[in-house]
Parts: sequence; structure tokens; C-alpha cells
Amino acid sequence: MSGGQALAECLAQELGYPCIGREVVIEAAHKLGVSEDVLSKKFEKSPGLWARLTSDRRLYVIAVQAALAEHAVTGELVYHGHAGHLLLKGLSCLLRVRLIAPLEMRVRAVMERQHLSHDAAVQYIQAVDDERIRWTKFIYGVDWRDPSLYDLVINLENISIRTACKVVQACIMQPEYQVTDAVRQQLQDFLLACRVKVALASNPQTRGVECEVTASEGVVDIAATLPSGALLTRTTLRAENEIRETVMKVEGVKGIRLSIREYDAYH
Repeated sequence: MSGGQALAECLAQELGYPCIGREVVIEAAHKLGVSEDVLSKKFEKSPGLWARLTSDRRLYVIAVQAALAEHAVTGELVYHGHAGHLLLKGLSCLLRVRLIAPLEMRVRAVMERQHLSHDAAVQYIQAVDDERIRWTKFIYGVDWRDPSLYDLVINLENISIRTACKVVQACIMQPEYQVTDAVRQQLQDFLLACRVKVALASNPQTRGVECEVTASEGVVDIAATLPSGALLTRTTLRAENEIRETVMKVEGVKGIRLSIREYDAYH
């Protein structure tokens, strides 16, 4: 309730860009064949004190990242949502904006939208903020409140949404945020890598294999990590073949460079 959606919609209208938010979760759920409610809980709720990152949760995060990449591939997109700047980490021409607002401003918005009392609205905001802090630290190892994660932090205490919109527009028009052919290729490569990660994480035969994936003009580089040991040679070969077969079925893949790394499974 800090004005993120309102700013996003204002920017989208001024720029003529599509504006999305929760739609990426819905799209990811549809592709995975799970309900939106299930995916939202897995993706947004932080784990309990002793919980660990399961393969399902990892798959859900990858699927949402891929859904967002599908929208971002043109370089023209306004996205409002939690951790979007982390899902698109490393991309050029990505303007990361955080809005902050006084607590009382947020409380009034919650009271109006959810018909809560003042005290209930305060508790709701604190609960959501705490949940997001825990979730982001668990998944990404960062505190989403850290200003170094953003290019621009705007305090809405004395600035209207309209003025904030103009400020962000002015930033977008600067040379470092222009979408060049090189940037478009980077976005295509990022999308392809995301599609490959979803394919590998969705396949029961490769789901448990840790893979780092990058792509360059249709050629996919995969660094897979498997347990070491002579007795696992056949397992390693099967995994390598399964990875290659899975990746080559992904639309847009022209070739694969695969490297297998080993770790000591007993230490």
C-alpha cells in the first residue's frame, strides 16, 4: 500500500507500455498446471523456522521468473510486484524503483480497501512487511529494504503519484536506459535461459540436478552439479543424456554446451 500499482499504471499510460503485476503468477500457475492459490502460497509465503527450499518451491520461483521474462523480452514493460528487480537481476536497461510512504498513509489505504479498523490495518501492514522480509532473505539472501538494490527510491510523503511518474519518466529517457539491439539480444538470451531452467526443473529426471544456465544467441551453456564417485558414473551419463534431450526440446535452442561438475556427496 505504498502506491506502487498507481505509479505503475501512470507510467504505463504515459509510455504506452504494458503494465503487469500479479498476472505473472497466474500465467506461471497455468503453465505448471497448479492453482493460482497454491502457487501464490508457495511463492510468497516464507518458510517456517525449520523449512527448507523444496524442489517444488524452486520450480515455482523459476516459473514466475520465466513468465516475467516473457513480458520483458521487448524491453518495454512496467512491472509492479514483490521482488521483480531480483527476478530480472543483471539485465541492462532495468530501472529499479522503490516507493516508500509514511505508515499512516499506508494505514488509511488499507482501511479503505479492506475495511479494517486502524489497529487491524497496522497489524496487517506489519505482518505483510515481515513476511516479505523473511521470504526475500530466504530466497535471495538480501533485505529488500536495502536502498542499494534500487536505482531510485521515492518518498511519497510530499510527492504526488503524478510527480513521481514524471520523475521516473525523466530517468527512463536517459541514455543508459535506451533499448538497443544489444539489449534486445540480452533479453532474448535471458528468456531462453529461463525457458530452459523451467524445462529442467519440470522434468522429474532432471529436477534434482543443480544447473546454472545461460544463453547466447540460441546456444545454451549449462553447468550441472552431480555427486562424485565411480559408482555414480552411469547415473552421471544418464543425467547428461536427459539434460541434453530436455534442453533440445525447448523452443529457440540451437545448441548446448554442457559441463558436469562433481561434489562429494559424503561431506
